[in-house]
Amino acid sequence: MIKVLGSYGNRARGHFTTSFLIRDDIVIDAGNLSNGLEDVSKINHIFLTHSHFDHIIDIPFVIDTCFEKRVNTLKIYGLKDTISAIKSLFNDKIWPDFSQITLLNGKKAIQFIEIKEYDEFDFVDIKLQAIPSNHTVPTIGYKITKNNQSVIISADTYLNDKLVDEVNNTKNLKLLILETSFPNRLENLANIAKHLTPNLVVKLKKQFNKNVKIAFFHFKVEYKSEIIDELNSLELITNPNQILDDGSCLHIFDNEDCVHINENIYKDELKKLMQIGVELSYEQNIDYLLEDILSVAREFTNADGGSVYLKIDNKLYFKIIQNDTLNTFMGGRHNSIQWPPLELFVEGKENKNMVAALCALTQKSFNIPDVYLDNNFDFSGTEKFDKSTGYRSKSMLVIPLINHKKETIGVLQLINKKDKDFIIPFNKDDEEITMSLASQAAVSITKNKLIQDLENFIESFIRVIAKAVDEKSKYTGNHVQKVAILAELMSKAINEDTDYFDVNYDENMLKQIKIAALLHDIGKITTDPRIMDKSTKLEAEIDRIDVITERFEIIKRDLLLKGINDFKEIKDDLEFLKSVNIGGEFMSDDKIAKIDEIANKYRYLLEEKEVGILRDDELNMLKIKKGTLSDDEREHINRHALMTLEMLSGLPFPNEYKDVTHIAANHHEKLNCSGYPRKLCEKDLTLEDRMLAICDIFEALTASDRPYKTPKKLSEVFKIMNFMVKDGEIDEKLYKFFVEKEIWKKYISYLQPQQIDV
Repeated sequence: MIKVLGSYGNRARGHFTTSFLIRDDIVIDAGNLSNGLEDVSKINHIFLTHSHFDHIIDIPFVIDTCFEKRVNTLKIYGLKDTISAIKSLFNDKIWPDFSQITLLNGKKAIQFIEIKEYDEFDFVDIKLQAIPSNHTVPTIGYKITKNNQSVIISADTYLNDKLVDEVNNTKNLKLLILETSFPNRLENLANIAKHLTPNLVVKLKKQFNKNVKIAFFHFKVEYKSEIIDELNSLELITNPNQILDDGSCLHIFDNEDCVHINENIYKDELKKLMQIGVELSYEQNIDYLLEDILSVAREFTNADGGSVYLKIDNKLYFKIIQNDTLNTFMGGRHNSIQWPPLELFVEGKENKNMVAALCALTQKSFNIPDVYLDNNFDFSGTEKFDKSTGYRSKSMLVIPLINHKKETIGVLQLINKKDKDFIIPFNKDDEEITMSLASQAAVSITKNKLIQDLENFIESFIRVIAKAVDEKSKYTGNHVQKVAILAELMSKAINEDTDYFDVNYDENMLKQIKIAALLHDIGKITTDPRIMDKSTKLEAEIDRIDVITERFEIIKRDLLLKGINDFKEIKDDLEFLKSVNIGGEFMSDDKIAKIDEIANKYRYLLEEKEVGILRDDELNMLKIKKGTLSDDEREHINRHALMTLEMLSGLPFPNEYKDVTHIAANHHEKLNCSGYPRKLCEKDLTLEDRMLAICDIFEALTASDRPYKTPKKLSEVFKIMNFMVKDGEIDEKLYKFFVEKEIWKKYISYLQPQQIDV
C-alpha cells in the first residue's frame, strides 16, 4: 500500500504538500511527515525528487521531533544539486547541522546520499529506481516495484520524453501518479514553471503506447476544483479515486485493480460531481439542463429551495424555481415562470442592492447566514414573499455561472440549508462543491447554446443558399423551397406510418432530410442562367425566332419586287416555326421533316451570297424533340447534380449531418441505373435518396412557373409517375405510399386550381 501523506503543490488550511509513504520506513518527499504520520521516528529513508520547499519542508523536524526514540540513521537520498540545497538548511543558522550530531546509540543522525538518474535501490520486498523528470531544477521521479508490479511517481514535471519512455517500457505498470498543478487557462505559467495542465496531460498521454491508469496530485489548492473539472471534461477521469488527496491509500501491489481512497478524506460528492458532469453533457434542452443543475446543487448542499437565473442583455430572468417546503416547482419540465426579471442596472448604475444582480455583475459568490439580519442587500422582496406564503427564508448561497470566456451567463441561488429540523448557514464545502458544479453547468449551458446558435446559423445559411439558387432562375424561383416542403411532409409521414415502413426517424435525421432538400440543387449555382432559363429552343441573348421572322420579311420584300404578293404559305410556315420553337413534351418525325422542308424552301441574298432562311445551329435547335434544350445544353443542366455532389463533399459536415451530401446529390439517380450523375442502382440508393427523388419529380411536374410548358393536371402527373414506376426509375413502394397516404393532398395549396382534377 502507498499512502498519500500530502498531495498539494502549496499549503493552505487542511491541505498539505507532497509526500508519499512507500513502506513504514520509506517516504518519497517530505512535504507532510510531522502532520501526516503518528510516529516519524520509524522513517529511515527519505527519497527526494528535488529541492523545492514544498517537497522538503518537514525534513528538519524528522530528527528533531523524535530524537530520543530514533535508533537508525535517517538516510536522505537525492540528486547532487538537491543534497547540496538540503545541506544548506543544516548550517547551524537556519537549523542545527544534524549531520554532525549522533543519536543516543552513537549512530549518525543524518546521512546524505547523492544519487543519479536510473540508480536502483533494493529493499528486499520493494525496489525503487530514480527516473528523469523535466523541471526548473534538477528533478527525478521514482518507479516503485513490488511483486513484479510497478508504480511511477512523476514528481514535478513538464512534458517529458524520458518519462514517456519509462512508461512505455515498464511491464505491468499498475499506476502512473502524475502531477497536474495548474488549470488550462494558466498554461503559459505552467510552461514557465514547468508543470502540467490537463491539456498538457492529454498531449503527454498521446505518446503512451498502452492504456495507462493515471492518478493526479500536486494541485495548487486554489485551482483544484477547476483542474478537476477540466480533467473530467477531457475524459481523463473515469473514477473519482484518480484524484489523490491527503490521506489517500493506494492498494496496488496486492492485485487489486482499483485505487482505494480514505473515505474520511475524499468526499462522495466528487463522484456525484463527475456523474452529473456526464449527465449534463447529454441533456440538450437548456431549460431541462438548468432544472437538473439546480436539483443536484440542492442535493449536494441539502438546500430546501433555490432558483436559477439566466442573464440576457442586462437582465436576470428567472428560469427555474424549486422549494420543497412550499412544494413549488416552476420552469424546466414544469410550468413556465411569469415573474419579472431582475434589472442589473437601475437608472444607468449597477444594481448593488440585489444580491443576485451584484453576484452577476461582480462574478463573486455570497454566503449569507440570515437574510433578515443582512444589511448589505435589499431583501424586502424576499420578506414580502415569505409573508404571503408563511415561509421563512434564512440562509442563502448565491453563485455566479461563468463561462469559458469569463462572462456571466447566469446566477445559481440556494436557500435554507437543512440540518434535521434546523436551518443552518451554508458552509465552505457547500461553496466549493456548488462553485464546481456551477463551473460544469456554465460549460454545459454555453455548449448547448453554442450548438443551438450554430444549428440556427447553419439552417439560416442553408436557407439563404437555397433562396439564392431559386432566385438565380426567374422561372423556377420556388423549386427548392417547394421540394423541401414536400420532403418534410413525406419524411414525417413515413416516421408516423406503421403500415408501409418500419422506420423511426429521430429529430436529427428529419433535419438532415430537410437540409438535403434545401441543398439538392446547390450545384445550379454553376449553371449558365441563359440555359437554365431557356424558355424556347432558339432563345439565347434574344429569342432568335425574331431574327428568323425578319428574314421572312426580306423574302416577302424580294417577292414583292417580282410582283408576287401572295404570302399565305410564308405566313403559315413562319407560324409553324414559331410553334415548334416553344418546345413541348414530344415532337413527331413529320414536324421534323417539315422543318427541313422549310429550311430548303426559302433562300435570299445576303452580301451578294445566297443563304438559307435557317442557319445550321438554328435548324438543329428547332429539331429538338422534347423541351427546349439541345443535348449539350441538357448535359450542362444535368451537370448540376454532379456539382452538388462535389460542392457538398467539400464541406466538413459534422457527424450529425453526414448523410446530407448523398441524399442531396442522388435526387436524379434512378433505380434502374439510368440516372445521373453517378448512374447508381437500386442497391445503392437509400430510402431517403428515393424519397427526395420523388419529391423533386412531383414538384417539377406540377410546377406552374415553367414558360416552356403548361401546368400539368394531377391526373397527368400521376400517369407520368406511374410510367416511371413501371420503367424502374422510382421506388414503387414509396410512390404508392405517397399516393395512398395522400401526401400530395397536403401540397395542393401550391398548385393552380385548374391542375386539381383528382
